[in-house]
Amino acid sequence: MTSHADEVKLSAFTFHEQAVHAMAADKLCALDAIELRGEILVVLTWLANPEMGLRKPEYVLPIKAVRHKDLSADPAAPCKWGINSPLPRSLFDGTASRQVRRQFAVRNGPLLTLPLKPPRH
Repeated sequence: MTSHADEVKLSAFTFHEQAVHAMAADKLCALDAIELRGEILVVLTWLANPEMGLRKPEYVLPIKAVRHKDLSADPAAPCKWGINSPLPRSLFDGTASRQVRRQFAVRNGPLLTLPLKPPRH
């Protein structure tokens, strides 16, 4: 049995790299997701610590809070979920008002730390 490179399984959660497709500011985005205790959390922003080579999710959006589709249950599929409604750009750059964050049920990310990877181009 081989392990898929884009999925890191640990005892408490599963990390899905760029597995959620969504529109933000008329641009298609591929977002990371964390599956934790049966809940899918879409990572909106990461806090990086380059000196330690680590990152942690700063803000997350529970996928159940927005209209979405399950696109694939195949662990090898690059995209697993699609968010149907466009997301405000402010959710990604930290400028969202409290009202917008509440509307999308955005909350602080779980206390998880992952390796820092170089950005893909």
